[in-house]
Amino acid sequence: MYYSLFRKLCCLLFLPLAIGVDLHAQDTHHWSKQFGTRAALLGGAVLTDTLDNAGVFYNPGNLGYLDTTSLSINANLYGLENINIQNALGQRADFKGIQFNTVPLLVSGSLATKSDWNLSYGLLTPVSFNFNGVARIVGEFDVAGEELSPGKEEVVSESGIITKVQETTVALGIGRKLSSNLGFGISLLNTIRTVNYSYRFSAKALTNNEDYILMARTQNEFINYFALRTALKLGLNYQNDTYGFGLAVTSPGLDWLGNGTVAQDLTLSNINTAGSDQPLTAFASDRQEKLKTNYKSPFEIAFGAHKAFNRSIISFNLTHFGGFDRYRIINASPGTLVRPDNGNSIDSQDFLNVETAMKPVTNFAIGYENRWKENITLLGSFRTDFSYFDKESVESRQLKSEITQWDIFHISMGTEIKKSRSSLTLGIIYSFGSTQEYLQRGSFYNVEADQLLEGALVVTKAGYTNFGLLIGYAFNFKKFN
Repeated sequence: MYYSLFRKLCCLLFLPLAIGVDLHAQDTHHWSKQFGTRAALLGGAVLTDTLDNAGVFYNPGNLGYLDTTSLSINANLYGLENINIQNALGQRADFKGIQFNTVPLLVSGSLATKSDWNLSYGLLTPVSFNFNGVARIVGEFDVAGEELSPGKEEVVSESGIITKVQETTVALGIGRKLSSNLGFGISLLNTIRTVNYSYRFSAKALTNNEDYILMARTQNEFINYFALRTALKLGLNYQNDTYGFGLAVTSPGLDWLGNGTVAQDLTLSNINTAGSDQPLTAFASDRQEKLKTNYKSPFEIAFGAHKAFNRSIISFNLTHFGGFDRYRIINASPGTLVRPDNGNSIDSQDFLNVETAMKPVTNFAIGYENRWKENITLLGSFRTDFSYFDKESVESRQLKSEITQWDIFHISMGTEIKKSRSSLTLGIIYSFGSTQEYLQRGSFYNVEADQLLEGALVVTKAGYTNFGLLIGYAFNFKKFN
């Protein structure tokens, strides 16, 4: 009987209780950031661009058209980033996170060689996501059952999440012209991904009978890992007098180095379980370090084009990202989880793994530029940023570090001011997104008595907004020979 109680305990309580937490770029987005002095304002619709050395990331076929040794620095200064997950623990207990961020997005350059190939390099941050939020609720709920405690009990519950996800990429690319109208290039993208995630949850209540009994549940989760991967990108760029076409294909990432740490701690005090007339008091705890990681990035194919009209250019980018079924980033080793270890056969490797999933998505961007004056160009764009969050991951009993589940839309506008050997770009970016079907665990709204003070899985609302400034600077040293 003791074994069966612990089996039920683990099956129910090691479900992901991320109280509004499921975040991949943002933490489940491929296009949260755009790079380059011009490319960022054009929303990434630059697969046929011949001026910005950000082509080392977007389309190495662009590199064949570069004719100047240059250095570019591009940064986003986020004034206000806001995430709001409604009813995280129940009615009027929202999960919120607001922060100010300054993120350098790209340092890139191009160099002349003694061959027909042009060389380009870049250091960029395609993912930079931070969230710190707390939700708290005090209310009356039936969490003990009528036999143990008639009526509703006063419950005090609080949950907190701190998460940081960042990717830094070093890109090296070469490109050349195959003909006067066709450029070809290859880029090597080397990326390090770091994740630091912690989650805490507590719920406490006293029974209503004469002998007050404290019922309590506390849980802490911790995930920290880094993963190094390499991907190859091939690109073509065809140019005509008034139009152009671009194609770029990126291989799945090859994961070749990484390790991480996982930890889980759960304490139950006087919890009423179905099928038992005795309340359960127990705890489970384990921490494992230096576990090998296996993070996957998908296949990617992008098509772009532009069309010139007098002093204006319209461009677009259509990019498809592949997906992955649920898989494990970290596999836990065998170890004692429930304590004391009384031979109950419940092992850490059954519940302490880190899992994720990624559904395929297709994004598009439309960019517009107008040469207002000889040295001033106005630029603007609209782009989608659909989430690759997969609902399958919510059904897992394993650990997860992602919280975002909403699609995002980005609008940017600004100007490029050119000097004789340099250019300055200034712009603003507004991003927004929401979902009416945010899958949320830990809510005490319509909770059942046998849910062990963990709360219930509910569908709620969540939203995201961001307003920021963009500054970019490029300096041209000299023309290629």
